[in-house]
Amino acid sequence: MFCPSAVPRQFRTTAHENFSVLLLCLLLISLMMPSVGHAQTDRKEEKKRIEQGINSFRINISKLQEGIDGQLLQIKSSKEKQRSLLDELDAINNRLVAQMEKLRRLEAQMVTQEELIAAKERELQEAEVAKRNVQEHLQVRIKAYYKMGKIGIANVAFSTESLPQMLKFRDSFASLIEYDKGLINVYRDTIAELQSAKETLSLEKTVLNDFITQAREEQERINIIKSEKETLLSQIETQKELHEQAVREMKKVADDLSSSLEALKRKNQLFDQGFLLDKGKHPSPLRGTVIARFGQERKNRLGVNCKTSGITIATTGTHPVRAIFEGEVRYASYLYGYGNTVIIDHGFQYFSILSRLEKLLVREGDKVAQGDPIAFTGDTATLMEEGIYLEIRHGSTPLDPLQWLDNNNLILP
Repeated sequence: MFCPSAVPRQFRTTAHENFSVLLLCLLLISLMMPSVGHAQTDRKEEKKRIEQGINSFRINISKLQEGIDGQLLQIKSSKEKQRSLLDELDAINNRLVAQMEKLRRLEAQMVTQEELIAAKERELQEAEVAKRNVQEHLQVRIKAYYKMGKIGIANVAFSTESLPQMLKFRDSFASLIEYDKGLINVYRDTIAELQSAKETLSLEKTVLNDFITQAREEQERINIIKSEKETLLSQIETQKELHEQAVREMKKVADDLSSSLEALKRKNQLFDQGFLLDKGKHPSPLRGTVIARFGQERKNRLGVNCKTSGITIATTGTHPVRAIFEGEVRYASYLYGYGNTVIIDHGFQYFSILSRLEKLLVREGDKVAQGDPIAFTGDTATLMEEGIYLEIRHGSTPLDPLQWLDNNNLILP
């Protein structure tokens, strides 16, 4: 009977297994288990399809990453354009403020100019009125002067005044007329000066009005430029948002692809564990009757009790013992108390151990395929214990072989 302590030291290392993960994997792969006769062939084909899917996912993820990088460059370019436009808008706003201040000053000057013109207009009107009054008064004086006529003998004779007095009055009257004439000339010169000043102010108003018109046109042009820049800024912001949305969506797709890729990788790794995938389908090492089950208390022919960690298959005569799965022979030699023993490493810490063999056909380091003969049975090998002993281990943990073998060639008690 084979006990764990009898296994060579290199196969008794402790391993940490996560049985819940293995059970989950078994549930997943049970849905896609191929038939017994074509298990390995179907598994290889499925593995090939998985590897093709992995390459396809990697290519798509790479393309998506290139697309994301392109979108990120567009976002960077949009941000640079946005900063440039914001700087331009800031400069335009400064120009607008300066232009509005200039326009305000010009309009203030225009108001002052109109007030000056209005003042000159009032002065002109006052001077015209004064001039007309003097003219009317002068007309009255001149008319009176001519009515009085020349000083003759009759005027002197019939006048109550003396001749010297009459001459003095006439000279004074003539002086008043000359004064009025001079006053009219003064008003005429004043009116001319006021008219000239008014015309000058009007001309200045026209020039000032042209400046105001130009300032308003310049302000309108700046407003148009500002509006165009703001529209362009809005378009760039929209484009940036679209690029950012594209990046988010592409990253989500890339994440989904990465998740699918990881799932395929895990599935591919699981397919590498062919021994695990074919659980319940491994062919028995030979035909025979199971005379000892896994975990059964059993006494050998020497009367020694031991709890078995595997199963015992009884058979008669000489028969080939075959590998239950492909792998590498890690041990092939005599093991004290158990006879000739072969230990095959099936990968991922799965081992099959066969003992009580008559003749070994393999050596340590040999590669074997499923069904390859590794030894022969014989009567000499079963003198102490009847039957061939088979044990399956995952790391240092023994597993029930009947759960891993196709039991069609076995007779169960």
